[in-house]
Amino acid sequence: MKRSLQEVVELVVFGLVALLVGTALVWVLGWVLSLGGALFKALAGLLWLLLRFIVPIAIVAGIVYFLVKALQGRDGAALAGAGGPDTSELSRSASREAVDNVQRVVDEMQAERSGAATGSSAEPGMGAAEPDMADGAAPQATTPSDMDASGFDDMPADAMESDVVEGDLPADGLTGDGTPDEDAPKS
Repeated sequence: MKRSLQEVVELVVFGLVALLVGTALVWVLGWVLSLGGALFKALAGLLWLLLRFIVPIAIVAGIVYFLVKALQGRDGAALAGAGGPDTSELSRSASREAVDNVQRVVDEMQAERSGAATGSSAEPGMGAAEPDMADGAAPQATTPSDMDASGFDDMPADAMESDVVEGDLPADGLTGDGTPDEDAPKS
């Protein structure tokens, strides 16, 4: 197979062009990969910077957490082993005591209301018996005679009327004590 000089020259020129295009492609690919490499290198550096601080903090936090859990477990075991009260039993008894106190207060308020409604108080203006202060509760004002009204005696009547706002009055034609209001419009 004999080739002419022209064909040989054409093959050499096409080979050189292909080599030049291949070199350009490799150069562009290297440039893109180096840019991507620089980007990946910066990202890795940022992660390394974060990990340098996060990992030691996580290790210290884990050690502290497990030490606290171990100390709590040891204290609970020491209490249980020594026959001391269980903390869950303490919280249940405190909850029961709180519920009993609330129920007692509700019962006293209901008894006071029923006594005030029937007029069974021994003296007018006197409420139910004084609450037991053994549990440390603060005294509550339960009747109008128990409340401090020292500033109302010398207040002029027109000043008291100006403090009443229309939204404060009952809308159903009743006065504040539940009796029908004669001045209310009839519907």
